[in-house]
Amino acid sequence: MKILLLTVGLALVCHLQAQDSSELTGEWFTIALASNVTSKIENGGNLEMFIKTISEHDGILSGVFFKRQNGKCVQFSVTTFTGEGGKMLVQYDGLNDFSIQSVDSNHVIFILNNVKNGEVIIWAELYGRTPDLSDEIKKKFGDICEKFGIRKDQIRDLSNNDRCEELR
Repeated sequence: MKILLLTVGLALVCHLQAQDSSELTGEWFTIALASNVTSKIENGGNLEMFIKTISEHDGILSGVFFKRQNGKCVQFSVTTFTGEGGKMLVQYDGLNDFSIQSVDSNHVIFILNNVKNGEVIIWAELYGRTPDLSDEIKKKFGDICEKFGIRKDQIRDLSNNDRCEELR
């Protein structure tokens, strides 16, 4: 019986991972950023970044992003790797472990723990397939952020901001 439950559980996890990866591949827009240290996501902050695309190959995610440097938009890429205990990690302005909190064909919500110089910052990203999302999805993002200790006033809605669109 234990083996049966373990097998079913493992099959569900594998199915979810495969589903998440296939739903992640493609073009995205940054809808909102959030952090318990808001200066990190404000204009010029180290964690202010704008998604262009996500791709998946053999369980490894890669993303193409934009950020502003010296008043100009610059494109860069990051790729995930697996750490201890199967955690998904990405190196960007420190080491980030992250989890997907919600995903469907229209949106994805990531929660990240950024560790840099011994400081831990929690941040979140809401991406959409279109430049804006429904208030319902934005509320869901806010609720997930609160669950991880990020207050509603620490959320930055970027749906009406310049997200380096000229480089798309």
